[in-house]
Amino acid sequence: MQGARINKLLIGGGIAAAVLLAIVATLFYGSFKKHGLESKAVSHIATATARLQEGVVLALDAPNAAATLEEHTKAVAQLIESLKREDATRNRALAEAAELYLVDAHAILRNRANAARARGAALASRRALSGHMAAAGGRGQGWIQNALALKQRAERDSFDYRNALGTYAGLLQGHRETQDKLRAVRPGVRLMEDAQVQAALQAARAAEQQAVADLERLRALVFQP
Repeated sequence: MQGARINKLLIGGGIAAAVLLAIVATLFYGSFKKHGLESKAVSHIATATARLQEGVVLALDAPNAAATLEEHTKAVAQLIESLKREDATRNRALAEAAELYLVDAHAILRNRANAARARGAALASRRALSGHMAAAGGRGQGWIQNALALKQRAERDSFDYRNALGTYAGLLQGHRETQDKLRAVRPGVRLMEDAQVQAALQAARAAEQQAVADLERLRALVFQP
């Protein structure tokens, strides 16, 4: 009888120990996953910020500007996918703010790459139009038709360039709101300084104004025999 009691006590104690061990293991696993999410989020944000800082100061007329910006864009896209593989429930506020930031950084870089490509296309079509006008031996009907076709293409490409700059500037304008949401859940995380964002925005607005002026000059061209 006494032996049976001892056995029950041992069994009961073993069950209690197993339950306690399971609770401890669950807590440890949860803490481990939470740390993994937070560590990866902070690391990815810092990496995206570094690429963003490089991207916004890269001149659109720099050699291989579009290709370099596209590399930054693809790298940030990979960071987004990597973060999505983490368990967001371990710190949902940080996971959501971090993903929003990475998506925003990706959009800024993608549109700057678009602007670089659009700028190249606009310059090429304007050069083609200028070359046609400079080579005019006689302004006959054929010459005028070609000039009008080249002008139309130059206008279209210049319009696309202006729009690309406007979209890019708009994204920069809203970037500080994204930064504020991230700072609210993770103070001290590495982000672009306000002065950097403002300088990039001013440069984008200035380029957009120049693009508007170039487009208006193209539209004002009139060809006569």
